[in-house]
Amino acid sequence: MRLSLSSLAVLATSFVYLTGTLAFDGPSCPGAVHDDTYFSVVGVQGCGIHPRLELRELEKDPTMWNLFIQAMAKFQAMDQADKLSYFQVAGIHGAPFGPWDGVDGDGLTGYCPHASNVFGTWHRPYLALFEQILHDRAVEIANAFPRGNIRKEYQTAAEKLRLPYWDWAMNPIDEEEGFQFLNWNTTIRYPSDGYSPTAVSRNDELSERIGAQQVNNRDTLYKLLTVYQPFNQWSNKANGGKIGSIETLHDGIHNTFGLGHVGIVEVSAFDPAFWLHHCNIDRLIAIYQKRYPDTYVEDSPQAKASYYYAKNSTQGPSSPLKPFHMNAKGDFWTSNVVTNWESFGYTYPELVGNPDNATLTKSINRLYKPDTQGLKTNQTLETRDSNGNNTANATDWMVEVNMPSDIQITYAVRAFLGEPNPDPRQWPTDKNYVGLVASLASPRTDSDVIITANIVLTDALAEKHANGELKSLEKHHVEAWLKDNFHWRIQQVDLTEIPRDNPPPGLNVTVVSVPIQLPEADDDVPVWPGGTAAFEYKPKVQAPPPVYPPNSTVGGGRKGGSWNGTSWNPGLVNGSHVPVPESRKPNVVTLIQTQVVTVDPPAATV
Repeated sequence: MRLSLSSLAVLATSFVYLTGTLAFDGPSCPGAVHDDTYFSVVGVQGCGIHPRLELRELEKDPTMWNLFIQAMAKFQAMDQADKLSYFQVAGIHGAPFGPWDGVDGDGLTGYCPHASNVFGTWHRPYLALFEQILHDRAVEIANAFPRGNIRKEYQTAAEKLRLPYWDWAMNPIDEEEGFQFLNWNTTIRYPSDGYSPTAVSRNDELSERIGAQQVNNRDTLYKLLTVYQPFNQWSNKANGGKIGSIETLHDGIHNTFGLGHVGIVEVSAFDPAFWLHHCNIDRLIAIYQKRYPDTYVEDSPQAKASYYYAKNSTQGPSSPLKPFHMNAKGDFWTSNVVTNWESFGYTYPELVGNPDNATLTKSINRLYKPDTQGLKTNQTLETRDSNGNNTANATDWMVEVNMPSDIQITYAVRAFLGEPNPDPRQWPTDKNYVGLVASLASPRTDSDVIITANIVLTDALAEKHANGELKSLEKHHVEAWLKDNFHWRIQQVDLTEIPRDNPPPGLNVTVVSVPIQLPEADDDVPVWPGGTAAFEYKPKVQAPPPVYPPNSTVGGGRKGGSWNGTSWNPGLVNGSHVPVPESRKPNVVTLIQTQVVTVDPPAATV
């Protein structure tokens, strides 16, 4: 399946963009106010609550799309010395590792707390800050049009304009719909050589990778939205449960961009795709909050340090989400205070009108229901027993992956149903590729976190059955087929293979089946009668590593490939986790910083 997704690089030269001093009616919404105190992150106020739209929906409105592109360009053109500039706002997340709005830290990393119970809630005011500035630029542009209907049209559009989200998991309505990811200024996506300062984007290949990952993204997300977990498990990879977490799924999207900026945590926020991606993560968090209102952030120790949070410090619902101030007095937002996303002036299409759970479930099913939710056996089973309790009538198949979060570079475990191409560069789009579990990591931080997450096999097994490769859906037949056809590989973000005979310590990959009760209505979801306690692990499905022939470029007889000697390989030496030599850290950081120093907008026609 090919899923072409949006680009922010539609040049503003196709738009009418007026500058200079023109007649001015004044904004209908108040803008951000600079003063000598702290900046108040309030989102968009005074214009009502309007939904953030999916990027492809926004593009269908020419006025809104025009205004959005121009506002992004004007935002990026702001003086980098301004703390509200694109450069400084993007730099809050990671590089250049400095204070923002008067909030000091240790300078080792950015403010963003990864592998943290406040991972999701910290990004809510961060996105609101970005949206607030973007909206102000849109209002300025609208008010610069000549008096009359066109100005009123753009002022109305500016009132409604919110940051769009990129839904990378939804079922595509039309596989040909959409437009390619293209290069926006100096950030790059899925480069051929991410270690080279002259690397260029490979946008067609990126789009193909995104398409190859879409089905498993959808299936994984569906489980995350329909199988209950406490918010502290669901929201982050440090506390994740058996189903996985939204942060781990989020990491997989970053991994898809390879060694482009989005795939490198220190500079990911400089690419506009970051904001669209995280806007979607915020949307999914809001949907989960609505679906399960009785669970939220709880106190938890921090698995690793950020610019402000110390490693092992306990943070909770009342902890400050630094560096984001609520007001000029210096009060900070907290997870408790950001619970209601509408307080920032936005909502999401699925949440407009405060839907009940049945309506929300219908929306989830419409967007994300897998093609096959479970494999039915050839037996006839009652859907409920005589006591009215749920009994299973199908089997769901997954791969449970336990992997260390931090080996100081982003990496992934990839699953295949069939022998994968021996060339690791082909794995993301291999015909037998199913999906991945990835961890977004950095050479600047470490932790002892072992992620638990799943790669869903059910849809792929149903496809193998449909094309005749898998003869029966009986559980013992499926298990026997998997013994011969299930494979997995380990891969760095730069596409080099990590050898199966020298894996990151603590990594474990196991096939799992679980009995499920299939839904009978559009507002129902599958039920796991036994919960995660009913997981049936398949240790006999071992998926042995490949053994390469003597003439192989990776070394004859070597199991599972070898390190690429030309690539940067931090953190693992002979299977041991070791610190990255200081002599190697500055080179990488210098490289990624030089790629984001200049963030100039595309030229606009006056």
